[in-house]
Amino acid sequence: MSIAQSRNMGWAAIVLGWLGLLLVAVTALVLFERQRLSAELQAEAEILHREASQRADQHDAHLTSLSALAVASAADRQVLFLEVAATILRFYPRIAAVDLVPLDRPDRYVTTRPGLSDRLAGIIVAGARASHGELVLRPDPEADGRYLVIKRSPNTDAARFGLALTVDVETMLASDDDFWTRPSVTRSLALPGGRLLFGTPPGDAAMRFAAPLGSGSQPLVFEAGMSPQLADLLPAGRVIGILGGVSVLYLLALLGLRQRVRARRAERLASLNAADARLAHASRVNALGEMASGMAHELTQPLTAILSQAQAGRHLARRGDAGGSEASFGQVVEQAKRAAVILDRLRDWTRPQSERAEQAPINEAIGNVEALLRRDIEATRVTLLTDLSATRNVTLRLDRIALEQIVFNLVRNALEAVATSTEKWIRLTSHLAEGGVVLEVSDSGPGIPDAIRARLFEPFVTGKPEGTGLGLALCQRLAERMGGTLTLAESRIGTVFRLWLPLPSTDNREAAE
Repeated sequence: MSIAQSRNMGWAAIVLGWLGLLLVAVTALVLFERQRLSAELQAEAEILHREASQRADQHDAHLTSLSALAVASAADRQVLFLEVAATILRFYPRIAAVDLVPLDRPDRYVTTRPGLSDRLAGIIVAGARASHGELVLRPDPEADGRYLVIKRSPNTDAARFGLALTVDVETMLASDDDFWTRPSVTRSLALPGGRLLFGTPPGDAAMRFAAPLGSGSQPLVFEAGMSPQLADLLPAGRVIGILGGVSVLYLLALLGLRQRVRARRAERLASLNAADARLAHASRVNALGEMASGMAHELTQPLTAILSQAQAGRHLARRGDAGGSEASFGQVVEQAKRAAVILDRLRDWTRPQSERAEQAPINEAIGNVEALLRRDIEATRVTLLTDLSATRNVTLRLDRIALEQIVFNLVRNALEAVATSTEKWIRLTSHLAEGGVVLEVSDSGPGIPDAIRARLFEPFVTGKPEGTGLGLALCQRLAERMGGTLTLAESRIGTVFRLWLPLPSTDNREAAE
């Protein structure tokens, strides 16, 4: 064999080795991108599923408010009903129309549409009559991508009206994330029976997500899928990076064993640093999403109260009731301040915060929470038992808003816990012990799962399918800032949370004597 042939074979071996190494690198890139895209689809679908579930739950609240207005007004004078309906349409673009149809006179309907067809009116009446207390879902026969949420009003066997919201599904699934604009990604929403309302089902897509919405009254089936294309699996930038990196590494390998070992060490270190950076970025993005969900969760109550009080104040002002309207707008101001304080709390979650202490009668603070939750308590038919006689005249120096926020979150969690229980009761008791005030909130719910009891107060740990895991962590942090403690007590029935807050030093001495 000649020297020239040997050289040619040597170069051929080098080229083949380089091509083989390049093939391995590209294959690894494809597998990595496929796994990353699958994880990204799962994360983005869970976020959109959670947002759609929250939006569906809002429909229940709208229907309850509109039903109360419809029943309270004369059948032929639904001016306030239409004003509230118009406000809902303005603030919630996914709600395309609100219709109120008398069951005995469908032609005397009230609607936000230019007009209501006999066909739609008949569907609303039939749906209301078919209801036994639950919401009835029907596809909109006159518009693709919409469905009707029908409620009988009042919600008894003596119902007089059929009340319906027409929901635009595309707007309901709207998202600002560019992920959903990719041509390889699909999403869809279907009725529980399987009828498609919007989008393209994933079918035989390589990556899939499917789950009913978390709304108990509207368990629509949400599906998302992704069929990665070549451009998704082989991003141009990363392919170029792979070509350059492999070529440089292969060349360095030919220069000597020592240089090759050093180059590989550097490559491994760079890969680890890049992976750590990606994981850190993903963690921050996920935490930001959870914090946004928590913020929406905490702000729902004051914003709903602001809307309700503003509408009531405007109605009273038009009637000339200056005193009533002033009281309503005063409540608007108070709830706006409460929302601002909640925003401060969430924003300062990881930063030290200065104390905001004031003289706060503890029973008065608890009474404010009872007033805020009274409508929810009555709507869910939960019995609220209170025994606060031991703290009737007790005043603590602490952050009053923080105390109310803790009690509010504990009672609201209890309301959610007893929703599926046969016996529905919540008990608030107080007593003096260990130089402080002990407030206990107990319920008849199923209790805390053993798997999360030890980590219950950690951020993002929750036993609820749609929970954010921020409520109890925030409550414990607020209690500690006031010098107190929040613990989960052992209980044979339901759940018992125990909040201990210190008495002022003078009161401690008197209690000891």
